[in-house]
Amino acid sequence: MDLIKYLAKHLAGLLALVASCSAMGVPLLSEGFDNVATLPARGWAFVNSSSPPGTTGWFQGNAAIFPAASGPANAYIAANFNSAGFGGAVSNWLLTPEVMLTNGESLDFSLRLLGEGLLDRMEVYVSTGGAFSMLAAFESDSDTGWLDKTILVNGLAAPAIGRYAFRYVVDDTSINGNYVGIDTVSVNALPVPDTVALLCLGLVVLLGTGRSRRRWLAATGLAASALVANADEHGVMSFPHVQVTRQQVPATAAAAAADPGQGGFMAYKDPQTGQLTGPNPAQAALLTAAARTPAPLVRQRPQLIRPPYGGIGVMLDERQARYAMVRKADDGSLTETCVPAEGETK
Repeated sequence: MDLIKYLAKHLAGLLALVASCSAMGVPLLSEGFDNVATLPARGWAFVNSSSPPGTTGWFQGNAAIFPAASGPANAYIAANFNSAGFGGAVSNWLLTPEVMLTNGESLDFSLRLLGEGLLDRMEVYVSTGGAFSMLAAFESDSDTGWLDKTILVNGLAAPAIGRYAFRYVVDDTSINGNYVGIDTVSVNALPVPDTVALLCLGLVVLLGTGRSRRRWLAATGLAASALVANADEHGVMSFPHVQVTRQQVPATAAAAAADPGQGGFMAYKDPQTGQLTGPNPAQAALLTAAARTPAPLVRQRPQLIRPPYGGIGVMLDERQARYAMVRKADDGSLTETCVPAEGETK
């Protein structure tokens, strides 16, 4: 009863913490370019530094040239060789609104360079208020189709307010430069602990108040390291901020039972829902029993044995324990016998 009263006293604050932290998972910026004309009012900036300046800057995508990566056919932002005068150099900048820049966050966008024999180049930059630093560059003289790009931010001394920028570059519009498009730009912060993990963390802290500092701090650290793990279409799960080390999987279930410390990470995929979870003891035993020992790096030629009474034998290693034998009788007939591996039945 005392435990229930204690938890009820502190649960309201814990739920408030969960709600505030879960909100951090919302993208810092998301833009689909449905209406390019409204971008300046929402913090975007167009800076055409081409020499000499041309007749166009950044404009609404032209569906007749190619459609958008997603949404309405013209829902993307575009630029072309007319950003500079004929024979000039294009340097046409598109700056995002100010966002919080943090190491590990990602800039995601779709990019298409039309090319068609004329070199198009797109550069991506970041700035925390001073000069812009290049993050990546893409160029092509042929149509790339829409490409989904992700760029991670690293090297910042500390979190800071800043901008990302896209720069369309052409060295000489008399021989290069055609048309480029950008669609679906988003800035995504680092993943945060999911609701269940935060509740577990809070309960560990509350329950650990009366215990030794070392014991409940260790438990808190384990709970805090549990982050959102999403499985992709191939069933692969990623765990941010978790370092995964390789470890030899036991060759047999008996070996695993003899030494529980062996083995690496295991996940069980539910056949009905497709969700990956930590296996229960029965599922873990099945996964361990199904684990295979690593294959040899180099194939070894089987050792031939020639008995004095004739015939040829083969010395089999552990990976060749299932084989067949053929015997020739005096009357010339052949008898085939299958020799199963250890523990198997015919």
